Amino acid sequence: MNRNELMLLDWMRKIHQLEYAHCYQSIAYSEVERTIGIGAFILTTTVAFTYRFPFIDFPIIKEYILPLIAFIVAILTGYQTFIKPGEKAEIHRKLGLEYEKIRHEIEPLFISASSENSDFELSIKIIKGKWDSLNSLYVNEKHYIKAKEKVKFFERYPNELGFIPNNSLQ
Repeated sequence: MNRNELMLLDWMRKIHQLEYAHCYQSIAYSEVERTIGIGAFILTTTVAFTYRFPFIDFPIIKEYILPLIAFIVAILTGYQTFIKPGEKAEIHRKLGLEYEKIRHEIEPLFISASSENSDFELSIKIIKGKWDSLNSLYVNEKHYIKAKEKVKFFERYPNELGFIPNNSLQ
């Protein structure tokens, strides 16, 4: 394998890691949205049904606990509205799909093209341009590490920066 092919494999590895990292980040935001939504729903339902049952006639519940629960629901829904985890989840999901598209553009190039071919160099420039044009969003480090471990588990890629000779790093 020549240096250009190793570089493409390294790009594929990096892109694959970013693809998974954004998918994991999307799942995390979806879980936040679901947790806040279900929590607010349960608390609101509890408050609503408490007023329907006259046997719950403890003054401390109606005067302090129910207003506190209603206050917590207001905070949860306000927080959810402010941080917009559903929108962030969708943005990360779409970005993960964009990385996947770029990775799939590299695969046939790596398999069928010769590095001496001028189309090969042009294809590398096009792919690099697409990669550079993607918006970069923050991904939690634990999601990136999880993605890196998953891609490493596939055992399809050489070591990081494996296309650079060892003596050039000294």
